[in-house]
Amino acid sequence: MTTRFRLAPLSVLRLITLVALAATAGTALAQATAWDYKSYRKSKGGGYDKDDFRIAKIAVTEKDGQAWFRMTAPNLGVCYGGDLPATVTRTAETTLIEVTRVVPGCEEFRYTIQNDGSGGMKETKMGERWVKSRFDHGLTPAK
Repeated sequence: MTTRFRLAPLSVLRLITLVALAATAGTALAQATAWDYKSYRKSKGGGYDKDDFRIAKIAVTEKDGQAWFRMTAPNLGVCYGGDLPATVTRTAETTLIEVTRVVPGCEEFRYTIQNDGSGGMKETKMGERWVKSRFDHGLTPAK
């Protein structure tokens, strides 16, 4: 004996809506985005050379409403190492990643990245002003 159930059209619509919401919730809980980043090497004299860099990665992972910034590069100092809390603001044109300073004495920094993949800029806070880096950090989608 086979029993067949027939869902009312409203029930089918509710089921489809619940499945769509569940799928959306899963992606909203954990979303990662990564970019290639030009990490400049410090010379023996203590300065930086615009032609001496390695390609590193920066990434933002968002989970449970909190964004985390991570840089992957050789010889990271304490100011850039590990998962750092961040605030991410997205518009149609840009993604702004403002990293929360967790170690006293470290500079405050942020990245403004073009969503079209054309690059971005790094800024550091000096007093109350954000100052653009004089170096091109790339900030293109990770390969």
